[in-house]
Amino acid sequence: MSVSLGQQSAANQASESSDPIARVLSVSRSFVYRKATLMRQALSFKAVDTVSLDLQRGETLAVVGESGCGKSTLGRLVAGLMDPSEGRAVFNGTDFASLSHTDWRSSRKRVQVIFQDAAGSLDPRLPVEIQVREPLDLHGVGSPSERSLRAAAMLEAVQLGRHLWAAVPSELSGGQQQRVVIARALILEPDLLICDEPVSALDVSIQAQIIALLMDIRTQMGLTLLFISHDLAVVRQIADRVAVMYLGQIVECGPLDQVFSAPRHPYAKALLSAVPVPDPAAKREKHLLAGDPPSPQTPPSGCRFRTRCLKVQPLCAQREPQLVANGDHEVRCHFSEEPR
Repeated sequence: MSVSLGQQSAANQASESSDPIARVLSVSRSFVYRKATLMRQALSFKAVDTVSLDLQRGETLAVVGESGCGKSTLGRLVAGLMDPSEGRAVFNGTDFASLSHTDWRSSRKRVQVIFQDAAGSLDPRLPVEIQVREPLDLHGVGSPSERSLRAAAMLEAVQLGRHLWAAVPSELSGGQQQRVVIARALILEPDLLICDEPVSALDVSIQAQIIALLMDIRTQMGLTLLFISHDLAVVRQIADRVAVMYLGQIVECGPLDQVFSAPRHPYAKALLSAVPVPDPAAKREKHLLAGDPPSPQTPPSGCRFRTRCLKVQPLCAQREPQLVANGDHEVRCHFSEEPR
């Protein structure tokens, strides 16, 4: 596949810089679940709680965890689609929350998002070629004829047949709809692509095609990817680095091979031991979890994972563990094992 979309922007040329493309600095995001009245105070919970994370240029960072752990909220904070309640989310040195609406719009086109529900992301009434061209129209990029040419080039790049360009989304399969969403996200040549469960609604064979497409496009365009998923088998194929989230916090973060071969947090061990392996006769250690995830509205004291951990100690209820680095591998646990 060849992606030819004209000259790279100055922002893309800046990718040679050694500075992280995105930084999350002690970010929290709260949501109100009971409004204040004359008789009672408002109640809220933190979907993301004091998360700090750097995303290096050109890498693919996967954020994994159970549903409701805050990974999609973290992705929206990085994309500038919502403001943090505390802390700062910085992209290319700019804090989105500090920008005016005009500047925010200009900067936001350098970050694009692929959502899980491809059909819900598309206008059911418009042909897909028009929808892929729409971001160029909104930002006034090039002449009308140039926009049409760029949309056609991008549709070819995501391997969507020309006979489907005039179709509306309901006439496409789930995999074809996802290709349209990918093409629309890439048409502005972003620096950062945030993929929020992009293949979870697809069957396995189509998943493999979309993952291969994303990897190919990443190489061709020099993209940085933030890949949000609960499927560790998919993450293994695409990620360079993995951050494991539990109840709004990152509990382990490190290079893919280190996290997968020698996880140090009990929750990461349990997730990885549940990943199916091709060989039914293979023997490996099982790490089972006790109980159910606690409510994010009333998280446990101390370590948030202690109510499900088989190695819990009194200290775990008394003091919250910090995310401690050992080289480029970080873990949030009072009693984490040293890497083998």
